[in-house]
Amino acid sequence: MIYNIFKVGWKMNHSRDTADFYLLRTEGLTKRFGSLVVNKDINLEVKQGSIHAILGENGAGKSTLMKMLYGVYAPDAGAIYMDGEAVSLHPPLKAKAKGIGMVFQDFRLIPAMTVLDNIALAMSSGGWRLRRKQLRDSILGISEKYGLSVDPDAHVWQLDLGQRQRLEIVKVLLIPGTRVIIFDEPTSVLVPQEVEAFLQMLGLLRQDGYGILLITHKINEVLACADQVSVLRSGQITYTASREDGLDGNVLIAAMMGAKTLKPVNKQTQDAARENPVVLQIERGTILGNHGETVLKDIQLTLRQGEITGVAGISGSGQRELAEVLFGLRHLTSGRLTVDGKELEGGTKAFMEAGVSFVSEDPLKESVIPGFTILEHMVLDGIPMKPKGAGIDWQHVRSLLEGSEEARALALAAADRRADQLSGGNVQRMVLSRALIRKPKILIISYPSRGLDIGTTRTIQQQLITLAERGTAVLLFSEDLDELFKLSDRLVVLSGKQLRGPYRPSETDASEIGSRMLKGELA
Repeated sequence: MIYNIFKVGWKMNHSRDTADFYLLRTEGLTKRFGSLVVNKDINLEVKQGSIHAILGENGAGKSTLMKMLYGVYAPDAGAIYMDGEAVSLHPPLKAKAKGIGMVFQDFRLIPAMTVLDNIALAMSSGGWRLRRKQLRDSILGISEKYGLSVDPDAHVWQLDLGQRQRLEIVKVLLIPGTRVIIFDEPTSVLVPQEVEAFLQMLGLLRQDGYGILLITHKINEVLACADQVSVLRSGQITYTASREDGLDGNVLIAAMMGAKTLKPVNKQTQDAARENPVVLQIERGTILGNHGETVLKDIQLTLRQGEITGVAGISGSGQRELAEVLFGLRHLTSGRLTVDGKELEGGTKAFMEAGVSFVSEDPLKESVIPGFTILEHMVLDGIPMKPKGAGIDWQHVRSLLEGSEEARALALAAADRRADQLSGGNVQRMVLSRALIRKPKILIISYPSRGLDIGTTRTIQQQLITLAERGTAVLLFSEDLDELFKLSDRLVVLSGKQLRGPYRPSETDASEIGSRMLKGELA
Protein backbone atom coordinates (compact mmCIF):
# COMPACT_ATOMS: atom_id res chain seq x y z
CA MET A 1 0.00 0.00 0.00
CA ILE A 2 1.14 3.52 -0.69
CA TYR A 3 -0.61 5.29 2.19
CA ASN A 4 2.12 7.91 2.37
CA ILE A 5 2.10 8.94 -1.27
CA PHE A 6 0.96 12.48 -0.47
CA LYS A 7 2.86 13.00 2.79
CA VAL A 8 5.70 15.04 1.35
CA GLY A 9 5.43 18.40 3.09
CA TRP A 10 7.23 17.41 6.28
CA LYS A 11 8.99 14.30 7.57
CA MET A 12 9.49 13.25 11.17
CA ASN A 13 13.04 13.88 12.31
CA HIS A 14 13.70 10.94 14.60
CA SER A 15 17.34 11.97 15.00
CA ARG A 16 16.25 14.85 17.25
CA ASP A 17 15.85 14.31 20.96
CA THR A 18 12.06 14.09 21.10
CA ALA A 19 12.09 14.79 24.84
CA ASP A 20 13.31 18.35 24.16
CA PHE A 21 11.83 19.08 20.72
CA TYR A 22 8.63 21.15 20.81
CA LEU A 23 6.57 21.06 17.64
CA LEU A 24 4.28 23.74 19.02
CA ARG A 25 4.42 26.06 22.03
CA THR A 26 2.30 28.96 23.27
CA GLU A 27 3.07 31.87 25.58
CA GLY A 28 0.38 33.99 27.23
CA LEU A 29 -2.31 33.06 24.72
CA THR A 30 -5.50 35.05 25.40
CA LYS A 31 -8.88 35.21 23.66
CA ARG A 32 -11.83 37.51 24.38
CA PHE A 33 -15.35 37.72 23.00
CA GLY A 34 -16.45 41.22 23.94
CA SER A 35 -16.05 41.52 27.69
CA LEU A 36 -15.91 37.74 28.14
CA VAL A 37 -12.36 36.40 28.58
CA VAL A 38 -12.50 32.80 27.36
CA ASN A 39 -8.77 32.01 27.51
CA LYS A 40 -6.16 33.89 29.55
CA ASP A 41 -2.36 33.58 29.57
CA ILE A 42 -2.22 30.03 28.23
CA ASN A 43 1.24 28.45 28.22
CA LEU A 44 1.52 24.93 26.83
CA GLU A 45 3.66 22.85 24.53
CA VAL A 46 3.33 19.84 22.26
CA LYS A 47 6.39 17.64 21.94
CA GLN A 48 7.22 15.46 18.99
CA GLY A 49 6.10 11.89 19.62
CA SER A 50 3.94 12.72 22.66
CA ILE A 51 0.32 13.05 23.76
CA HIS A 52 -0.61 16.21 25.67
CA ALA A 53 -4.11 15.96 27.17
CA ILE A 54 -6.15 19.07 28.00
CA LEU A 55 -8.74 18.39 30.71
CA GLY A 56 -11.52 20.71 31.76
CA GLU A 57 -15.19 21.04 32.49
CA ASN A 58 -17.58 22.15 29.76
CA GLY A 59 -17.22 25.87 29.24
CA ALA A 60 -13.65 25.91 30.59
CA GLY A 61 -12.37 27.23 27.24
CA LYS A 62 -10.92 24.04 25.74
CA SER A 63 -12.54 24.32 22.31
CA THR A 64 -11.68 28.02 21.97
CA LEU A 65 -8.04 27.29 22.77
CA MET A 66 -7.91 24.56 20.14
CA LYS A 67 -9.56 26.80 17.56
CA MET A 68 -6.82 29.36 18.11
CA LEU A 69 -4.20 26.69 17.49
CA TYR A 70 -6.02 25.61 14.33
CA GLY A 71 -6.39 29.19 13.11
CA VAL A 72 -10.18 29.52 13.42
CA TYR A 73 -9.68 32.38 15.87
CA ALA A 74 -6.81 34.85 16.01
CA PRO A 75 -5.54 35.33 19.60
CA ASP A 76 -6.00 38.75 21.18
CA ALA A 77 -2.70 38.46 23.06
CA GLY A 78 0.24 36.11 23.40
CA ALA A 79 2.28 34.17 20.86
CA ILE A 80 2.41 30.77 19.17
CA TYR A 81 5.75 29.19 18.27
CA MET A 82 6.52 26.30 15.93
CA ASP A 83 10.06 24.97 15.59
CA GLY A 84 11.13 27.82 17.87
CA GLU A 85 9.80 30.59 15.62
CA ALA A 86 6.74 32.80 16.20
CA VAL A 87 3.97 32.00 13.71
CA SER A 88 0.54 33.27 12.72
CA LEU A 89 -1.96 30.44 12.27
CA HIS A 90 -5.08 32.43 11.35
CA PRO A 91 -6.92 31.53 9.11
CA PRO A 92 -6.94 27.68 9.15
CA LEU A 93 -5.20 27.43 5.78
CA LYS A 94 -2.09 28.85 7.48
CA ALA A 95 -2.35 26.32 10.30
CA LYS A 96 -2.73 23.45 7.83
CA ALA A 97 0.26 24.73 5.87
CA LYS A 98 2.29 24.64 9.10
CA GLY A 99 1.30 21.01 9.64
CA ILE A 100 -1.57 21.33 12.13
CA GLY A 101 -4.63 19.13 11.65
CA MET A 102 -7.78 19.05 13.72
CA VAL A 103 -10.55 16.49 14.21
CA PHE A 104 -13.55 18.50 15.36
CA GLN A 105 -16.46 17.37 17.56
CA ASP A 106 -18.83 18.45 14.80
CA PHE A 107 -17.45 16.72 11.74
CA ARG A 108 -16.73 18.81 8.63
CA LEU A 109 -18.15 16.38 6.07
CA ILE A 110 -20.60 16.47 3.15
CA PRO A 111 -23.11 13.60 3.64
CA ALA A 112 -24.09 13.31 -0.03
CA MET A 113 -20.48 12.71 -1.11
CA THR A 114 -18.38 9.57 -0.78
CA VAL A 115 -15.51 9.10 1.65
CA LEU A 116 -13.04 9.44 -1.22
CA ASP A 117 -14.64 12.65 -2.52
CA ASN A 118 -14.69 14.25 0.94
CA ILE A 119 -10.98 13.56 1.34
CA ALA A 120 -10.19 14.74 -2.20
CA LEU A 121 -12.05 17.98 -1.50
CA ALA A 122 -9.99 18.60 1.66
CA MET A 123 -6.70 17.87 -0.09
CA SER A 124 -7.47 19.80 -3.27
CA SER A 125 -7.65 23.01 -1.25
CA GLY A 126 -3.88 22.83 -1.05
CA GLY A 127 -3.52 22.86 -4.82
CA TRP A 128 -3.20 19.09 -5.31
CA ARG A 129 -4.47 17.45 -8.48
CA LEU A 130 -5.34 13.96 -7.40
CA ARG A 131 -5.76 10.73 -9.30
CA ARG A 132 -8.60 8.73 -7.77
CA LYS A 133 -6.81 5.38 -7.86
CA GLN A 134 -3.80 6.79 -6.01
CA LEU A 135 -6.04 8.46 -3.44
CA ARG A 136 -8.07 5.28 -2.91
CA ASP A 137 -4.86 3.30 -2.36
CA SER A 138 -3.67 5.95 0.10
CA ILE A 139 -6.96 5.83 2.04
CA LEU A 140 -6.80 2.05 2.28
CA GLY A 141 -3.13 2.13 3.26
CA ILE A 142 -3.47 4.69 6.03
CA SER A 143 -6.59 2.88 7.26
CA GLU A 144 -4.70 -0.40 7.49
CA LYS A 145 -1.66 1.14 9.18
CA TYR A 146 -3.62 2.82 11.98
CA GLY A 147 -6.61 0.48 12.27
CA LEU A 148 -9.05 3.01 10.78
CA SER A 149 -11.45 0.89 8.77
CA VAL A 150 -12.91 3.20 6.10
CA ASP A 151 -14.56 2.28 2.79
CA PRO A 152 -13.47 4.90 0.21
CA ASP A 153 -16.62 4.34 -1.85
CA ALA A 154 -19.18 4.58 0.96
CA HIS A 155 -21.32 7.71 1.15
CA VAL A 156 -20.96 9.70 4.37
CA TRP A 157 -24.70 9.49 5.07
CA GLN A 158 -24.27 5.72 5.35
CA LEU A 159 -21.68 6.03 8.15
CA ASP A 160 -22.35 6.05 11.88
CA LEU A 161 -20.63 8.61 14.11
CA GLY A 162 -17.65 6.36 14.86
CA GLN A 163 -17.05 5.73 11.16
CA ARG A 164 -17.33 9.45 10.40
CA GLN A 165 -14.68 10.16 12.99
CA ARG A 166 -12.35 7.60 11.39
CA LEU A 167 -12.90 9.35 8.06
CA GLU A 168 -11.95 12.70 9.63
CA ILE A 169 -8.77 11.19 11.06
CA VAL A 170 -7.79 9.63 7.72
CA LYS A 171 -8.43 12.99 6.04
CA VAL A 172 -6.11 14.78 8.48
CA LEU A 173 -3.38 12.16 8.12
CA LEU A 174 -3.44 12.38 4.32
CA ILE A 175 -3.16 16.17 4.17
CA PRO A 176 0.49 16.88 3.24
CA GLY A 177 2.78 17.85 6.08
CA THR A 178 0.51 17.09 9.03
CA ARG A 179 2.61 16.72 12.20
CA VAL A 180 0.43 18.08 15.03
CA ILE A 181 -3.08 16.63 15.40
CA ILE A 182 -5.73 18.14 17.66
CA PHE A 183 -8.54 15.83 18.79
CA ASP A 184 -11.54 17.66 20.28
CA GLU A 185 -13.49 15.31 22.60
CA PRO A 186 -12.81 12.38 20.20
CA THR A 187 -14.31 9.54 22.25
CA SER A 188 -17.62 11.32 22.89
CA VAL A 189 -19.01 9.75 19.69
CA LEU A 190 -17.56 6.27 20.29
CA VAL A 191 -19.11 3.23 21.87
CA PRO A 192 -16.98 1.50 24.56
CA GLN A 193 -15.75 -1.15 22.12
CA GLU A 194 -14.33 1.58 19.87
CA VAL A 195 -12.51 3.55 22.58
CA GLU A 196 -9.75 1.00 23.13
CA ALA A 197 -9.04 0.87 19.39
CA PHE A 198 -8.88 4.67 19.32
CA LEU A 199 -6.37 4.78 22.17
CA GLN A 200 -4.25 2.16 20.40
CA MET A 201 -4.30 4.34 17.29
CA LEU A 202 -3.05 7.29 19.35
CA GLY A 203 -0.16 5.13 20.50
CA LEU A 204 0.76 4.34 16.89
CA LEU A 205 0.64 8.02 15.96
CA ARG A 206 2.92 8.82 18.90
CA GLN A 207 5.38 6.13 17.79
CA ASP A 208 5.47 7.72 14.33
CA GLY A 209 6.46 11.07 15.81
CA TYR A 210 3.22 13.03 15.65
CA GLY A 211 2.47 15.55 18.36
CA ILE A 212 -1.02 14.96 19.76
CA LEU A 213 -3.27 17.42 21.59
CA LEU A 214 -6.14 15.48 23.16
CA ILE A 215 -9.07 17.56 24.43
CA THR A 216 -11.17 15.49 26.78
CA HIS A 217 -12.98 15.28 30.10
CA LYS A 218 -12.48 11.52 30.60
CA ILE A 219 -9.95 10.86 33.33
CA ASN A 220 -9.46 7.15 32.62
CA GLU A 221 -8.50 7.80 29.01
CA VAL A 222 -6.00 10.46 30.08
CA LEU A 223 -4.43 8.08 32.55
CA ALA A 224 -4.24 5.39 29.86
CA CYS A 225 -2.47 7.37 27.14
CA ALA A 226 -1.25 10.87 28.07
CA ASP A 227 2.41 11.83 28.46
CA GLN A 228 1.47 15.24 29.82
CA VAL A 229 -1.77 16.71 31.20
CA SER A 230 -2.89 20.31 31.62
CA VAL A 231 -6.13 21.24 33.38
CA LEU A 232 -8.08 24.23 32.09
CA ARG A 233 -10.49 25.93 34.49
CA SER A 234 -12.30 29.22 33.86
CA GLY A 235 -10.10 29.83 30.82
CA GLN A 236 -6.75 29.38 32.57
CA ILE A 237 -4.38 26.47 33.02
CA THR A 238 -4.46 25.70 36.72
CA TYR A 239 -2.52 22.43 36.86
CA THR A 240 0.06 20.59 34.73
CA ALA A 241 1.72 17.23 35.31
CA SER A 242 3.62 14.62 33.30
CA ARG A 243 3.60 10.86 33.41
CA GLU A 244 7.08 11.02 34.91
CA ASP A 245 5.70 13.15 37.76
CA GLY A 246 2.91 10.64 38.28
CA LEU A 247 -0.71 11.11 37.21
CA ASP A 248 -3.42 10.72 39.84
CA GLY A 249 -7.08 10.60 38.82
CA ASN A 250 -8.37 12.12 42.06
CA VAL A 251 -5.90 15.00 41.80
CA LEU A 252 -7.00 15.66 38.21
CA ILE A 253 -10.70 15.66 39.16
CA ALA A 254 -10.00 18.09 42.01
CA ALA A 255 -8.02 20.35 39.66
CA MET A 256 -10.89 20.33 37.14
CA MET A 257 -13.64 21.10 39.63
CA GLY A 258 -11.88 23.52 41.98
CA ALA A 259 -13.97 24.25 45.07
CA LYS A 260 -16.99 22.35 43.70
CA THR A 261 -17.68 18.88 45.06
CA LEU A 262 -18.54 15.79 43.02
CA LYS A 263 -21.98 14.68 44.14
CA PRO A 264 -22.86 10.98 44.09
CA VAL A 265 -25.85 9.79 42.05
CA ASN A 266 -28.59 8.45 44.31
CA LYS A 267 -31.25 6.13 42.94
CA GLN A 268 -33.55 3.89 44.92
CA THR A 269 -34.06 0.37 43.62
CA GLN A 270 -37.64 -0.23 42.57
CA ASP A 271 -39.66 -3.18 43.74
CA ALA A 272 -39.38 -5.72 40.90
CA ALA A 273 -42.86 -7.04 41.66
CA ARG A 274 -44.46 -3.60 41.16
CA GLU A 275 -45.75 -2.77 37.69
CA ASN A 276 -46.22 0.95 37.07
CA PRO A 277 -48.88 2.08 34.58
CA VAL A 278 -47.95 1.81 30.89
CA VAL A 279 -47.70 5.21 29.18
CA LEU A 280 -46.22 4.26 25.80
CA GLN A 281 -46.18 1.03 23.88
CA ILE A 282 -45.00 -0.27 20.51
CA GLU A 283 -46.53 -3.56 19.41
CA ARG A 284 -45.01 -5.64 16.59
CA GLY A 285 -43.35 -2.56 15.11
CA THR A 286 -41.20 -2.47 11.99
CA ILE A 287 -39.00 0.55 11.22
CA LEU A 288 -37.35 1.31 7.90
CA GLY A 289 -34.23 3.40 7.32
CA ASN A 290 -33.82 6.40 5.03
CA HIS A 291 -33.42 4.23 1.96
CA GLY A 292 -36.08 1.62 2.56
CA GLU A 293 -33.93 -0.91 4.39
CA THR A 294 -35.33 -2.71 7.44
CA VAL A 295 -33.67 -1.33 10.57
CA LEU A 296 -35.85 -2.94 13.25
CA LYS A 297 -38.58 -5.54 12.84
CA ASP A 298 -41.37 -6.97 14.96
CA ILE A 299 -40.31 -5.04 18.07
CA GLN A 300 -42.16 -4.79 21.37
CA LEU A 301 -41.43 -1.83 23.66
CA THR A 302 -43.21 -0.73 26.82
CA LEU A 303 -42.47 2.45 28.78
CA ARG A 304 -43.92 2.79 32.27
CA GLN A 305 -44.70 5.82 34.37
CA GLY A 306 -41.88 6.77 36.73
CA GLU A 307 -39.35 4.34 35.24
CA ILE A 308 -36.13 4.76 33.30
CA THR A 309 -35.76 2.24 30.49
CA GLY A 310 -32.19 2.03 29.20
CA VAL A 311 -31.39 1.13 25.59
CA ALA A 312 -28.07 -0.61 24.94
CA GLY A 313 -26.64 -1.45 21.55
CA ILE A 314 -23.68 -1.11 19.24
CA SER A 315 -23.71 2.21 17.38
CA GLY A 316 -25.91 2.03 14.29
CA SER A 317 -28.22 -0.70 15.63
CA GLY A 318 -31.37 1.38 15.14
CA GLN A 319 -31.10 3.83 18.03
CA ARG A 320 -31.67 6.94 15.91
CA GLU A 321 -34.57 5.44 13.96
CA LEU A 322 -36.33 4.19 17.10
CA ALA A 323 -35.96 7.56 18.83
CA GLU A 324 -37.37 9.34 15.78
CA VAL A 325 -40.40 7.04 15.69
CA LEU A 326 -41.10 7.84 19.34
CA PHE A 327 -41.25 11.58 18.56
CA GLY A 328 -43.16 11.41 15.29
CA LEU A 329 -40.16 12.22 13.08
CA ARG A 330 -40.45 8.78 11.48
CA HIS A 331 -43.39 6.37 11.24
CA LEU A 332 -43.74 2.66 11.87
CA THR A 333 -44.02 0.71 8.63
CA SER A 334 -46.14 -1.84 10.43
CA GLY A 335 -47.32 -2.28 13.99
CA ARG A 336 -48.94 0.06 16.48
CA LEU A 337 -47.69 2.87 18.72
CA THR A 338 -49.89 4.10 21.58
CA VAL A 339 -49.55 6.76 24.27
CA ASP A 340 -51.93 6.25 27.22
CA GLY A 341 -53.71 3.66 25.10
CA LYS A 342 -54.36 6.09 22.24
CA GLU A 343 -52.78 5.32 18.88
CA LEU A 344 -50.56 8.10 17.58
CA GLU A 345 -49.96 8.44 13.86
CA GLY A 346 -49.34 12.18 13.36
CA GLY A 347 -46.12 14.14 13.25
CA THR A 348 -44.16 15.73 16.06
CA LYS A 349 -47.00 18.10 17.03
CA ALA A 350 -49.21 15.15 18.02
CA PHE A 351 -46.41 13.66 20.12
CA MET A 352 -45.62 16.97 21.81
CA GLU A 353 -49.30 17.44 22.64
CA ALA A 354 -49.30 13.94 24.11
CA GLY A 355 -46.49 15.01 26.48
CA VAL A 356 -43.44 13.59 24.70
CA SER A 357 -40.10 15.49 24.71
CA PHE A 358 -37.04 14.50 22.71
CA VAL A 359 -33.31 15.16 23.09
CA SER A 360 -31.53 14.02 19.93
CA GLU A 361 -28.14 12.34 19.68
CA ASP A 362 -26.62 15.28 17.77
CA PRO A 363 -28.03 18.52 19.24
CA LEU A 364 -25.34 20.67 17.59
CA LYS A 365 -26.78 19.83 14.18
CA GLU A 366 -30.39 19.05 15.01
CA SER A 367 -31.43 21.36 17.84
CA VAL A 368 -29.75 24.71 17.14
CA ILE A 369 -31.22 27.49 14.98
CA PRO A 370 -28.43 29.78 13.77
CA GLY A 371 -28.78 33.30 15.14
CA PHE A 372 -31.21 32.34 17.92
CA THR A 373 -30.23 33.00 21.52
CA ILE A 374 -30.57 30.48 24.34
CA LEU A 375 -33.66 32.37 25.51
CA GLU A 376 -35.28 32.07 22.08
CA HIS A 377 -34.50 28.34 21.98
CA MET A 378 -36.22 27.90 25.33
CA VAL A 379 -39.69 28.57 23.92
CA LEU A 380 -39.29 25.78 21.35
CA ASP A 381 -40.94 22.86 23.18
CA GLY A 382 -39.78 24.18 26.54
CA ILE A 383 -40.96 27.25 28.44
CA PRO A 384 -44.55 28.20 27.46
CA MET A 385 -44.86 31.48 25.56
CA LYS A 386 -46.92 34.31 27.04
CA PRO A 387 -48.21 36.80 24.48
CA LYS A 388 -47.50 40.50 24.84
CA GLY A 389 -49.24 42.65 22.28
CA ALA A 390 -48.49 41.14 18.87
CA GLY A 391 -45.37 39.38 20.14
CA ILE A 392 -43.95 37.36 23.06
CA ASP A 393 -43.40 38.52 26.62
CA TRP A 394 -39.69 37.77 26.66
CA GLN A 395 -39.22 39.14 30.16
CA HIS A 396 -41.69 36.53 31.39
CA VAL A 397 -39.73 33.80 29.58
CA ARG A 398 -36.47 35.11 31.05
CA SER A 399 -37.83 35.13 34.60
CA LEU A 400 -39.07 31.54 34.24
CA LEU A 401 -35.69 30.44 32.85
CA GLU A 402 -33.68 32.20 35.53
CA GLY A 403 -35.95 30.73 38.21
CA SER A 404 -35.63 27.20 36.83
CA GLU A 405 -33.90 24.73 39.15
CA GLU A 406 -32.99 22.62 36.10
CA ALA A 407 -31.16 25.48 34.37
CA ARG A 408 -29.36 26.39 37.59
CA ALA A 409 -28.33 22.81 38.25
CA LEU A 410 -26.89 22.46 34.73
CA ALA A 411 -25.12 25.87 34.92
CA LEU A 412 -26.78 27.03 31.70
CA ALA A 413 -24.91 29.78 29.87
CA ALA A 414 -26.26 33.37 29.80
CA ALA A 415 -29.69 33.59 28.19
CA ASP A 416 -28.63 36.22 25.64
CA ARG A 417 -25.76 34.17 24.18
CA ARG A 418 -26.25 32.85 20.67
CA ALA A 419 -26.65 29.09 20.72
CA ASP A 420 -24.67 28.58 17.51
CA GLN A 421 -21.62 30.13 19.20
CA LEU A 422 -21.68 27.75 22.18
CA SER A 423 -19.39 24.78 22.72
CA GLY A 424 -20.86 21.33 22.18
CA GLY A 425 -21.14 20.80 25.92
CA ASN A 426 -23.04 24.03 26.44
CA VAL A 427 -25.44 23.20 23.60
CA GLN A 428 -26.06 19.88 25.34
CA ARG A 429 -26.84 21.72 28.58
CA MET A 430 -29.26 23.98 26.71
CA VAL A 431 -31.32 21.22 25.08
CA LEU A 432 -31.35 19.18 28.28
CA SER A 433 -32.48 22.18 30.32
CA ARG A 434 -35.28 22.84 27.84
CA ALA A 435 -36.50 19.25 27.97
CA LEU A 436 -36.34 19.05 31.78
CA ILE A 437 -38.05 22.41 32.29
CA ARG A 438 -41.05 21.14 30.36
CA LYS A 439 -41.45 18.24 32.85
CA PRO A 440 -42.77 15.92 30.13
CA LYS A 441 -44.86 12.81 30.58
CA ILE A 442 -42.38 10.91 28.41
CA LEU A 443 -38.75 11.87 27.75
CA ILE A 444 -36.81 10.28 24.88
CA ILE A 445 -33.17 11.15 25.48
CA SER A 446 -30.12 10.11 23.47
CA TYR A 447 -26.61 10.07 24.93
CA PRO A 448 -27.17 12.78 27.57
CA SER A 449 -23.62 12.67 28.93
CA ARG A 450 -21.85 12.60 25.57
CA GLY A 451 -19.16 15.29 25.52
CA LEU A 452 -19.85 16.42 29.10
CA ASP A 453 -17.49 16.61 32.06
CA ILE A 454 -17.86 14.34 35.06
CA GLY A 455 -19.54 16.95 37.28
CA THR A 456 -22.18 17.88 34.70
CA THR A 457 -22.72 14.21 33.86
CA ARG A 458 -23.58 13.38 37.45
CA THR A 459 -25.89 16.39 37.67
CA ILE A 460 -27.77 15.25 34.55
CA GLN A 461 -28.00 11.69 35.80
CA GLN A 462 -29.52 12.89 39.06
CA GLN A 463 -31.92 15.14 37.14
CA LEU A 464 -33.16 12.14 35.13
CA ILE A 465 -33.66 10.13 38.31
CA THR A 466 -35.59 13.01 39.90
CA LEU A 467 -37.72 13.41 36.76
CA ALA A 468 -38.62 9.71 36.87
CA GLU A 469 -39.41 9.90 40.59
CA ARG A 470 -41.90 12.65 39.72
CA GLY A 471 -43.66 10.33 37.27
CA THR A 472 -41.97 10.82 33.90
CA ALA A 473 -41.27 7.74 31.77
CA VAL A 474 -37.70 8.05 30.47
CA LEU A 475 -36.23 6.14 27.54
CA LEU A 476 -32.45 6.53 27.81
CA PHE A 477 -30.13 5.75 24.89
CA SER A 478 -26.50 5.50 25.98
CA GLU A 479 -23.26 3.87 24.85
CA ASP A 480 -22.06 3.79 28.46
CA LEU A 481 -23.10 0.52 30.11
CA ASP A 482 -22.11 1.84 33.54
CA GLU A 483 -24.52 4.74 33.06
CA LEU A 484 -27.29 2.42 31.89
CA PHE A 485 -26.88 0.10 34.88
CA LYS A 486 -26.68 3.03 37.28
CA LEU A 487 -29.86 4.73 36.06
CA SER A 488 -32.16 2.13 34.52
CA ASP A 489 -35.07 0.27 36.09
CA ARG A 490 -35.21 -1.92 32.98
CA LEU A 491 -32.82 -2.53 30.09
CA VAL A 492 -33.50 -3.43 26.47
CA VAL A 493 -30.91 -4.30 23.83
CA LEU A 494 -30.92 -3.43 20.12
CA SER A 495 -29.18 -6.14 18.12
CA GLY A 496 -29.69 -7.95 14.85
CA LYS A 497 -32.65 -5.71 13.85
CA GLN A 498 -34.49 -6.76 16.98
CA LEU A 499 -35.22 -5.31 20.40
CA ARG A 500 -34.42 -7.82 23.12
CA GLY A 501 -35.56 -7.71 26.72
CA PRO A 502 -36.51 -6.12 29.00
CA TYR A 503 -33.94 -7.15 31.61
CA ARG A 504 -33.67 -6.05 35.21
CA PRO A 505 -30.22 -4.55 35.95
CA SER A 506 -30.23 -6.32 39.31
CA GLU A 507 -30.67 -9.68 37.56
CA THR A 508 -27.96 -9.35 34.89
CA ASP A 509 -24.55 -7.71 34.44
CA ALA A 510 -22.61 -5.64 31.93
CA SER A 511 -20.86 -8.70 30.49
CA GLU A 512 -24.15 -10.40 29.67
CA ILE A 513 -25.68 -7.27 28.15
CA GLY A 514 -22.48 -6.64 26.18
CA SER A 515 -22.63 -10.17 24.82
CA ARG A 516 -26.19 -9.63 23.63
CA MET A 517 -25.16 -6.34 22.02
CA LEU A 518 -22.31 -7.97 20.12
CA LYS A 519 -23.75 -11.39 19.30
CA GLY A 520 -27.48 -10.81 19.30
CA GLU A 521 -28.04 -13.70 21.68
CA LEU A 522 -31.55 -14.25 22.94
CA ALA A 523 -32.18 -14.28 26.68
